[in-house]
Amino acid sequence: MSVTINVEVINSELPIRNLKVPDGTTYENVLDILGMNQETVLILKENFSKEKEAVPVDGIAVPGNLTIICIASQG
Repeated sequence: MSVTINVEVINSELPIRNLKVPDGTTYENVLDILGMNQETVLILKENFSKEKEAVPVDGIAVPGNLTIICIASQG
């Protein structure tokens, strides 16, 4: 089985995209797929009430909307 995640990256030129990843994939794995360093981003997941909450990089990815905010300079 797989998980579909709608990923939006803020402060980056990466486009919004849908990722399909295997069950058990961590958010760290998602960052690796996107070529992003976990030390330079903040990961937010939309909860059931549509509010965004920070998630740990070692958390298991679940279906839905994911926002990644780049917090370090890209240049």
